[in-house]
Amino acid sequence: MTSTTGRDSARRLSFGQYIGYGVGDFAFNFYWLPLQVFLLKYYTDVLGLGSGLAGTVIMVCLVWDGMIDPAIGIIANKTRTRWGRYRPYLLFGCVPLAVSFTLLFVPVSLKDTSLVIYVLATQLLFRTLYAAVNIPYGAMMASMTRDSMERNWLAGARMLFAYSGSAVVGYYTPRLVEYFSGVSGAYAYFAATAILSICAIAVIVLCFAMTTELVSNDTPQEKHPSLTAMLKMIASNVPFLQVIAAIALFYFANVVIYSSLAYFIQYFMVQEQRVTGNVVGMIPLVQMIAIMPWTIASRYLGKRWAWIGGLSIATAGLLALYSIDHPSMEMVYFLIGVYAVGSASIGVNLWSIVPDTVEYGEWRSGVRAEGFIFGFLTLIQKVALGLSSAFVGAYLAHIGYVANQAQSGATLGSLKVLITAIAGLGLVASCVVMYFYRLSAATHGQMVREIAARQSLQAAA
Repeated sequence: MTSTTGRDSARRLSFGQYIGYGVGDFAFNFYWLPLQVFLLKYYTDVLGLGSGLAGTVIMVCLVWDGMIDPAIGIIANKTRTRWGRYRPYLLFGCVPLAVSFTLLFVPVSLKDTSLVIYVLATQLLFRTLYAAVNIPYGAMMASMTRDSMERNWLAGARMLFAYSGSAVVGYYTPRLVEYFSGVSGAYAYFAATAILSICAIAVIVLCFAMTTELVSNDTPQEKHPSLTAMLKMIASNVPFLQVIAAIALFYFANVVIYSSLAYFIQYFMVQEQRVTGNVVGMIPLVQMIAIMPWTIASRYLGKRWAWIGGLSIATAGLLALYSIDHPSMEMVYFLIGVYAVGSASIGVNLWSIVPDTVEYGEWRSGVRAEGFIFGFLTLIQKVALGLSSAFVGAYLAHIGYVANQAQSGATLGSLKVLITAIAGLGLVASCVVMYFYRLSAATHGQMVREIAARQSLQAAA
């Protein structure tokens, strides 16, 4: 499908456009969820890395991932093709990305320094290619429409498919590993991730085919803003700075929960690995159900209050789990489900709020650079994810965790504190930051009209 012109930037998108854009995140979660839930445990319990070292490796790679995101955003902003700025990255990057993902789980017999070098090299390759495809995908929302509510529906569609992808991956990954363990032994993780990668390629190509961008290549190419101008725009963009602080705190909590969940289920709850898959698969299913209510809530309550309300519910679920000395597995399902209901609000509101801050930056500074904005956002996200992963690894080492052995009572109690109280603190801090966010839909609409009027005057001149 070809690009359309900017004059329709506020048009109502078709149902197919919503589905086409949303389905892209179904594919990305085939990569993202296994790394969040299973990578640290794969490094510690399969490859034999110490928990502290494994967490540090993940942190280094995530920080690298975040550092290159703004650069990829700048490159994508400068891209001009008959397919648009961002869509070509989906088409041409999906296969290399899939190959790099499977390389993460190739069984090796390396030890010590050579093993660390191997896991660093393969993960750095994957993170680089993931950014090269995912950053343009995220920025594409801002080039599909300038209407704040249209973006709200795009974000809702995106997260609906993101959670459905997470549910599929969370449920089936441990089962695929279990199946291939009996068939191919040491190649179980490699075979499982190869299947996930093939599915992801097909879905990303579908996303490319079903979307369009509001980019006209028939008009003279505008001068791309300098790095200095874009950094100044970021520095004066108060709503964006508030959002990145709030999302960093949320991601800290989310990583703590997901990274520690496999340990908590196996050792504290004394359950098999597939039960972790059941819980991980249940979370996005619940979030899928909650997507539409949160999308409606953000429309009528405002994105800020929907954010705060959602994380308040999520925190209540974690604190209730903390207060129960010996929770049953049914209670764990229920209270983690409560967390899932509340955290679903972030999926909707984050990806519809950030494009609004693009216009705020343009309105205030005259600089529009959605690719750089999204790249900078993911820089903060991934630094937060990396630091959180390192924190979890160091925390496990500090509390005396030993892989594949029965844990002490003190270690088990500390695992419970990690997944409930410590994660809850991050959620509360995120709410506090968003309390001061003031860019409403009405204010955003007025800014968009002023930007359009300014551009009309410039064109007439």
